[in-house]
Amino acid sequence: MLFFLGKINNLVPGSFAEEFSNGYLLGELLHKYGLQDDFNKFSQSRIASAKLNNFSLLEPTLHLLDVQFNENVAQDIMTGQHGAATKLLYELYIALEKKRKTKLTAVAMEAMKPTAPARLKSIGSVLYQERLKSLTPRQADLQLQQVSEHFEMKSKAMEDKIARIHISEQQKVQKLREEQRAQDIEKHRIGRRRQNEIMARIQAAIIQVPKPRPNHTIKAIEAQKLLKKKREAEDTYKEINKFEKSIKLQVPALGTTAQTATELLNIYSDDEYVRKIQKRLEEDMFAREQREKRRRKMLVEQLIAHEAQEEAYREEQLIYRLMRQSQQERRIAVQLMHVRHEKEVLRQNRIYREKQYEDRRLKEFQKALDREAALAKQEKIDCEEQTIKERERHEKIAVGRAQARYKKHYSICWEVIDQIIDLSTKVGEYRILTNNKIPLKLMCDWKEFFFNGKPIYEQASVQPLPNERSPEQLLEMNKMNLLDEKDYGEYKSMTGEWCLTEDNSEYKPPRNNNILGHVLRRLMEIFYPPKPKSSLPVFPSFPIKGCILGKLFSGKTTCVKFLEKVCNIQVLSVDTLVQKAIQAFLKNEMKCEHSVISQEAENSVKQNEVSIFINFCFGYHREKRVTCKEKILFNCQCHEHSEHFSLTCSFNCTLPQLSVRAQLGAASQKLLKKGKSIPDELLVAILLEAINQTPPEMGWILDGFPMTINQAKLFEKAYTGVDPDEAEAEDMNPGKLSLVTDPRAPNKPPVSLPAFDVSVLLDISDTTVLKRMASLKYAEILEEKIDLVRDQVLHRISGFLDTWPKLENWFSVHHNILVKVNAETEESLVCEAVKEILVGEIAKKQNRSKLFCSAQEKSPGKKPLPVTSQDLVPPIPVTQPPIEPGSHGWIYVDEPLPKEISDFLVPYWENIENAYVNTIKAILRCLRDEQHSIIYYLADVRKNFQDYLKRPDLKQEFVSQWQSDFNSIADDLREDEETKAELHQRVTDLRDLLWDICDKRREEAEQERTDIMNDGWLLDHKGLAINHFFSLMQVEVDRFQDTKRLLHDYYRAMEGKIPTDDSQDFTRLPLIPLVSSKLPLPETNIAKLKNRGTLLKSVKDENSSENVAAAFGKDENLISDTWQTAVTAVSDMVRNSKDCEGDYFSAGLPSTVPVVEVSPVPLTSEELKKQELTLKIQQEYFAALKHEEEATKSRLELIKEKALAYIEELTVKAEEAYKDMEKWLGARFLAEMSSVEKLIEIGRHHIECSSKIQYEMTLEETDFFLSSNVKVIPDPVPSPHVPQVETSESGTLTISQLNTFHKQFLQVAPKGKSNSSSKREVGDKGKEKKDLEYQRTKRNRQFPKIWLTKYSWLKYDDERGIMFCALCRKHNVDLGENVHNFCSGTDDFKLEFINTHQNSEAHAWATCMEAASTASPNRASAEQMLKSMNSITLGRVENIFRTCHAIAKSGRPFTDLDWMCKLDDMKGVDIGSVFRNDKSARIFIHFIAEVERRALKEKLEKCKFFSLISDEVTDSIFKAAAVVYVRFANEGKVHCQIVGVQPVQKNDASSIKNAIEEILEINLQLNLGSQDWSRKLVGFGSDGTDVMIGENNGVAELLREIQPCVQSVHCFAHRLKLAYKGALKNIQLYNILTNGLRNMYYFYHNSPLNKNNLKATYEAIRIRPAIPSRIGGSQWLPRLQTALQILLKGYPAIVLHLNSRASNRQKVKGLLHLLLQMEIVKFSHFLLDVINALNILSRVTLDHNSSIADIFATMQSTVETLHMYQTRAGPKERLMETIQHFHGHQLVGNGNISEVRTKVLSNLVKRLRNCFCDASKDVLRATTIGSFKLWPDKMREEFGEKEVSVLTKHYEVVLEAASVKINEVETEWSMLKLELYNRFQNIQTLTWDLVNSDYSKKYPNILTLVDLILTLPASSAETERGFSQMKFTMMHLHSKLVSESVTDLMIIQMNSPDIQKFDPKKAIRLWNSSWQRNRRLQEGDMMTNERSDCSSEFDVESHCESD
Repeated sequence: MLFFLGKINNLVPGSFAEEFSNGYLLGELLHKYGLQDDFNKFSQSRIASAKLNNFSLLEPTLHLLDVQFNENVAQDIMTGQHGAATKLLYELYIALEKKRKTKLTAVAMEAMKPTAPARLKSIGSVLYQERLKSLTPRQADLQLQQVSEHFEMKSKAMEDKIARIHISEQQKVQKLREEQRAQDIEKHRIGRRRQNEIMARIQAAIIQVPKPRPNHTIKAIEAQKLLKKKREAEDTYKEINKFEKSIKLQVPALGTTAQTATELLNIYSDDEYVRKIQKRLEEDMFAREQREKRRRKMLVEQLIAHEAQEEAYREEQLIYRLMRQSQQERRIAVQLMHVRHEKEVLRQNRIYREKQYEDRRLKEFQKALDREAALAKQEKIDCEEQTIKERERHEKIAVGRAQARYKKHYSICWEVIDQIIDLSTKVGEYRILTNNKIPLKLMCDWKEFFFNGKPIYEQASVQPLPNERSPEQLLEMNKMNLLDEKDYGEYKSMTGEWCLTEDNSEYKPPRNNNILGHVLRRLMEIFYPPKPKSSLPVFPSFPIKGCILGKLFSGKTTCVKFLEKVCNIQVLSVDTLVQKAIQAFLKNEMKCEHSVISQEAENSVKQNEVSIFINFCFGYHREKRVTCKEKILFNCQCHEHSEHFSLTCSFNCTLPQLSVRAQLGAASQKLLKKGKSIPDELLVAILLEAINQTPPEMGWILDGFPMTINQAKLFEKAYTGVDPDEAEAEDMNPGKLSLVTDPRAPNKPPVSLPAFDVSVLLDISDTTVLKRMASLKYAEILEEKIDLVRDQVLHRISGFLDTWPKLENWFSVHHNILVKVNAETEESLVCEAVKEILVGEIAKKQNRSKLFCSAQEKSPGKKPLPVTSQDLVPPIPVTQPPIEPGSHGWIYVDEPLPKEISDFLVPYWENIENAYVNTIKAILRCLRDEQHSIIYYLADVRKNFQDYLKRPDLKQEFVSQWQSDFNSIADDLREDEETKAELHQRVTDLRDLLWDICDKRREEAEQERTDIMNDGWLLDHKGLAINHFFSLMQVEVDRFQDTKRLLHDYYRAMEGKIPTDDSQDFTRLPLIPLVSSKLPLPETNIAKLKNRGTLLKSVKDENSSENVAAAFGKDENLISDTWQTAVTAVSDMVRNSKDCEGDYFSAGLPSTVPVVEVSPVPLTSEELKKQELTLKIQQEYFAALKHEEEATKSRLELIKEKALAYIEELTVKAEEAYKDMEKWLGARFLAEMSSVEKLIEIGRHHIECSSKIQYEMTLEETDFFLSSNVKVIPDPVPSPHVPQVETSESGTLTISQLNTFHKQFLQVAPKGKSNSSSKREVGDKGKEKKDLEYQRTKRNRQFPKIWLTKYSWLKYDDERGIMFCALCRKHNVDLGENVHNFCSGTDDFKLEFINTHQNSEAHAWATCMEAASTASPNRASAEQMLKSMNSITLGRVENIFRTCHAIAKSGRPFTDLDWMCKLDDMKGVDIGSVFRNDKSARIFIHFIAEVERRALKEKLEKCKFFSLISDEVTDSIFKAAAVVYVRFANEGKVHCQIVGVQPVQKNDASSIKNAIEEILEINLQLNLGSQDWSRKLVGFGSDGTDVMIGENNGVAELLREIQPCVQSVHCFAHRLKLAYKGALKNIQLYNILTNGLRNMYYFYHNSPLNKNNLKATYEAIRIRPAIPSRIGGSQWLPRLQTALQILLKGYPAIVLHLNSRASNRQKVKGLLHLLLQMEIVKFSHFLLDVINALNILSRVTLDHNSSIADIFATMQSTVETLHMYQTRAGPKERLMETIQHFHGHQLVGNGNISEVRTKVLSNLVKRLRNCFCDASKDVLRATTIGSFKLWPDKMREEFGEKEVSVLTKHYEVVLEAASVKINEVETEWSMLKLELYNRFQNIQTLTWDLVNSDYSKKYPNILTLVDLILTLPASSAETERGFSQMKFTMMHLHSKLVSESVTDLMIIQMNSPDIQKFDPKKAIRLWNSSWQRNRRLQEGDMMTNERSDCSSEFDVESHCESD
């Protein structure tokens, strides 16, 4: 064919169809063969008319050659369809070859044609031409179409460009607008201040009138016209030139074409035909030249005419210009008129313009107002938002405070509980140590620790105490000091442990020594002189002094303003006073301008100096005076921060003229200018200055001051002059007496009244503060001049909450003046309440002042003054009794003392006190430690002695040896008397040996007890305790001696004499030497072993109670002697002192002995006074000594009593311990002797019985027993049982012979009527009896009757001679035993057969049946049945149930149970011989499924809502069936379980709805129409068929008739599948790719050779093998994803393998060509990105735990991802953006898939939105709150409120039935939302089950609504899984099952646990209970039908034996 075509022309292969499209070459070919005579009419042009002409001429010729040609073939060739021209040429080639062979011409061929067909052909040719014209479009239309397409593309590109530009411009404009708006808002804030200036500038601005547009003159218009014409002419000239150039280029081309054609034609022929063609060409060329000439001529004529027209126009313009000068005057006149007119127009314009300006100004002003309103509105919104933020911050702070309070409270409670536990454990420990006798002293000490918060257990050791002490050691020191103080307090006051006993009740605690107290107080006053009291500030008495405190916005200012108006009270505000002080300084306020100043200040002014009192220092008050040349220095010491602020203000010489307020204002301003806060001291000074200026008749009240405890203390100190800190420090000042007191000591000065009379707290919550702050407007804040920054509100609230507890304690506890008022009520009520408080306080103050005045009027008592030597007068005798020294009326002698005396005596007394107190504390501490050591020692002694008694011995060895010897004696010797006597003697020897061991152990224990008693511990500790008490006595004696010496020195110094040393030395009490030594052993130690009894008796005597009592008597005598020594020493000291002092005082007095010869010398008054003073001093001194003596003796008596009691208690405790040891020792010895006696008794018994001791004899400590687990000798072999055979004696028949004889008589006896049949029957029976008798006698065995009593179930048939089981025969339990069948009976009487049957499975079942039949229906339960089973039977049943569960779980046939049981038998697993068939498997599987159904029903009863999911299935099993799932949620957890499968009769909504109800009724006994269940139904899920969710008559509508609230949901997974397939349905590239993937799968799947070669290729290039996978099916999306991943990952291996196979297979070439297409590779990457995104959505839709909200959230993210892919390539597609090679292979094609991907993505997004349009419904849309992924990142109050409202409204009936309080749902939603945002940072990670675990009890209503949301079904994928599982099961079973069995299998496979977790006990119980019911039914029906098949619950299985 190519050779044939080469004859025509050398054609290019690619242009074949194009060259033949006009038909010229075909005509030339036919003309060459002489068939186309009209070839000259053909045209080489490719326009439509030429093609139509050529093919019209070709049609007759082709029909002449019988070539199939019509208008369609012609159109295909003209349009260049592939293969059309080739086909026609091939047919033409065949026809021409035929013509050449026949050698016929065209005329001959035409002539050979018939006439009639030729006519028809001519008619057909006409029709052909017409049809061809209609099919061929015109050339103009084609050109127009091309032009229009070109311009459409261009316009589209321009529109796109304009759109992009427009979008960018809009973005820029929007950005500029946003920036401008931000700038405008910023400017507006600043523009407020400049508004007036701007308005003034606008009014004063000059109006700028724009210059009017100049009018066009006539000259300009003409010039413009002329210019326009010139441009048109130039354009025309250019087009002509362009046309001429194109003509010149075409003319040579035409010549060249003609020449080429001529040359070609000359090659083939030179005949006339060629000449004609040449001539025709020449004629055409000439005609063309003539046409061109004519057109050129016409154009030249047009150009000449145009030039003439231009010339005429120029002449006209010239004439016009010439005439223009002649018209100048007329034009001037016209111009003048115009000017006048213009002026008028200008005036009118100016008026109009001014009006416009005015309107514009008004509009701008209105815009400004609107802008101002908008800004105010925006500011209000910002303020509200700020308020909300502040409220949230406050709530966070409040939560933090609450948590801190909770932690503090928790820590306190934990410490208390820890201490309680420690106390309890400590008490328990000491109860064990002391035998429940805990000393009272220990309990008191532990209680002291507990009440003071100290740990009871020791934390660290303090012995020895290191230099650097740890915190634990410091804590232990504090505990020690606490107990020391407690013990010392009790000792000093003689209370508690040191309280006097009843025997010494006549002794009372010593009274205070008043004389000693007076002496010491006087010495202390001399040694520690009191500090001078500072002058108190003087303020007038005001009617009321108070302060009002509270939080911000609590109404303090409002209240004080009200009080100022109503109560005439001066209000003092710190802020106002500071401002006034600063203003006074700025105004140079002078003293004369201010209020009245004190006289002292006026005097200082005269002296040109200023006195400023600053009372701010804490230790003292100081007055600073500065002159004009000096500086004022304010030293403000801040107590809280320990910082010193110093302010130095320098003034000029006018400073003294400034008032105090101005000076304080200057200091304040100086601090404020430096950016510092005003210190509290300066604020207090300003307040005091204001109080000084307040009129006395007016009260004052402070507004919001004090704010801190430091300010309160400073104000208190400045106003009252009393420093609170100093008052607390006075208690710790030196000079305070601890041992004695002076009753006449001046009392403490009365506490001054507080600075305030009342303190009112306006109590308000933080929330109210924030609300009030939010309600204030900005204008109000500015108008009221509230210096408040909104950011400081929370800071100030927090500051108040931090400082208020201390202030509250100050005002309420210290001063008791705090009154709280609820400030959250109305303003008037709060003001009235505060007013009533102040009025009441004023009235109380007035009453107190009246009472004080009346008390002052009374004469107060005067204090007696001390007596000096000058005041003493000679004594005057009085009759009244003398006044006792130290009494109330006694006047002390207070003579002056030298300074050295006080300097010596005061430190001396302080040393006495310190030594006395510290020594007593140390001694008491030692007594405490001693008590603990005693307790621990006695406890250890008891425990160690008990352990000693339990020490091991060797008795068991002797017993075992004796038993071995005893058993070794031969049995035949045991009956011998001599042997028995020998054995008895051995027993006696054993007893003596054991008794000796016991005696020895007793003696050792007694020796141990003696050693313990004689170790000297008791004596040592007695001596130690006695020494402690002796030390106490020594301390008391030392105190008396030191006191005596102090009084002696004091009174001698008062007399003016030098104190002398006491001649008597200090008395020292002797202590007991502690040398611990044990009692010496007697010398005869060896004799003690020989005479043990005598020595033990002597030891007992030595340690008897009498000896202990004697030892205690010695101790008592020792203590009494020491006490007597101390008392005697005290008395002696007093007596000696009296003697010495009496001599001394008598030496100072005149002698009273009369001298006869000497007259008495008269005494002067001074001597008399001195004598009186000496007597009084003596009297005071001895009275003080006597008092000290009595006190010392009483304390010594108390110490003696306590010492005796302590020693006695110690002795008693030790004696009790020793007695307990003796008691334990005796009891132990008696128990051991008793056990020996028992052993001997057992041994003698076996001797007498002549039997061996089979079990081991054990003698352990005090116990004796025979160990039944250990046998010393084996069991004897029992002798074989020989049955007793009765023999006949002397012709007497035996019993068996008599029975046989009786039976024979019965057989032969006549029956009344006899016939042949009866005879035969009797004969048969006789033969049977004979056989039985023969068999019985053959066995030759007898049945033991005792077996009947041992086995209650065993029966014996005497007639037949067999034994049988009554229970097995009664219940017909026959397992088919061949040999020993106890159901029918057996005559093989062996005990082992009976035992085997008793343990058999058949007997166990018979026992169960008997228990069930005998028990009542109420009592017979499965548990009783299981109890009646033995462990073996129960284990077998459990194994069978587990096997059946595994069969059902794996989908195996029921018949597999048989071989699986056989397999278990081979493994050694005990299965039993019953229940091993397929029927049993079906029954057991049914009960397993029934357990799951009951569990599902229990869950549904507990939950509050459920939804149904249903779908249809059509299978070979069922023509149509419905499967039903239930979905429910409980506490945030979603459950979806299958209910069952039910056949459907018809495929309509009613039948499906009835099938659903039947499934629920049969499987769950759930009536959907009942009210209880219908109220729980909330949703219905299914596929999208009309039968299910049709609006008119679907299943969903029928369910809504039951429950109107049911929400039907179309399966989202199904929707996704429809959307995907619809979006990619018409994508050709996708279809090509999927077909290629499918072909590739079959190529490798159907050929193992190809698969193996591909694997080898993978291994060769070291890639993990991945064979192309299948696409399509139910898992279409994952399969397609996997196929694409395998294709792209294994691309190099697949291409290499296809290249190796592409040489000889067309299919392989096609696959290889497909894979090397760049479009395919890029589209594969793009499609994989899309499928990856869709696969995530698919997984969520297929998950049964997913809710609608989860799916909707995932769908949104999926759509957003696809949107992103529209503008940006995906991760996989980005890999192929600029790559021309893929895995090293060159790709073919341009790879442009932009249009395809855009179309795919837009279609997919559109269809996804359309498919998920149901999610836009109100109810389904509202369920989006159920997904935390859709929650906003930050808290929004409005979030979810609308959705909750929609859901509660829609499900109102359902929620009310679920006991949900609908009114509280929205409130709980807001609170739950707030708590979740506050608690969790990332809200999207939460789950509802976690939320339920924390908030289920707190927010039950909203969480119930969430369960409802989660209950709504989102997908019916579970039904698809159920269908797949059912088909899989049926495929394995290869049979048809009834619906019940299918349901059972489905329930087990879908709902039951795994094989490893399966527990069969519930199923066994259910099976047993059901079996009992069936058994009772069978027994009831036995009267009518013994084996009724209807009695079973499983009738359906009886008809399915094929399974």
